[in-house]
Amino acid sequence: MAKERVLIVDDVADIRNFVKAALSPEGFDVIEAANGTEALKIFREHEPAVIILDLSIGRPDGFEVCREIRKSSTVPIIMLTSHVQEMDEAMCLAAGADDYITKPVSARILALRTTTQIRHRALQSMHTGNLITAGMFALDIDGRKLLVSGQPVDLTRTEYDFIQLLMSNAKRVFTRDEIAEAIGVSLEYSSDHLLDTHASRIRMKIREISDVKVLHAVRGVGYRLLSN
Repeated sequence: MAKERVLIVDDVADIRNFVKAALSPEGFDVIEAANGTEALKIFREHEPAVIILDLSIGRPDGFEVCREIRKSSTVPIIMLTSHVQEMDEAMCLAAGADDYITKPVSARILALRTTTQIRHRALQSMHTGNLITAGMFALDIDGRKLLVSGQPVDLTRTEYDFIQLLMSNAKRVFTRDEIAEAIGVSLEYSSDHLLDTHASRIRMKIREISDVKVLHAVRGVGYRLLSN
């Protein structure tokens, strides 16, 4: 079986070596880029299964590289950051990242987060087409597109998976753990704010085209869809 290829993008050689040492024993083929320009070139040539992308890599920085990749690919992107503010979390997700890791990180957690993204992408590729509707929302499973009142909403892969879960049973309250599993993260190793930031991004994008309310947070439990 071919090894899954992981691209690590960091301008610090010690970090790249750490990622390679953490992931290679787990069966990953780790390739490296030291800056954003090199990262985009390697991404186009080698089509990695996951990208681990540091924010502070000069110009173009991690945000710019992530946005450029998102123009053509839904490859899972895990951001590496030394920051801990909620604004940084929101900016990572707004750029199109699926997950982020605050440095320093252990080899075990890095391997688990990478494996989770690969497993989640494999499961999503098995879904084939139908249309899910709930009130003013319509979800095209084949095209992975959300329509609100007939208008398309531009969602990231993770945001799409979030809303797909809620639309699969519009009357049900899904727990935070269920949502985390659906979008390919582990709450055990992720920020408590991760799901809330994704939910906020979805609300903001839908609000740009419609005043319909979409997600309701159930305190202490999780989220449900507001479809009416």
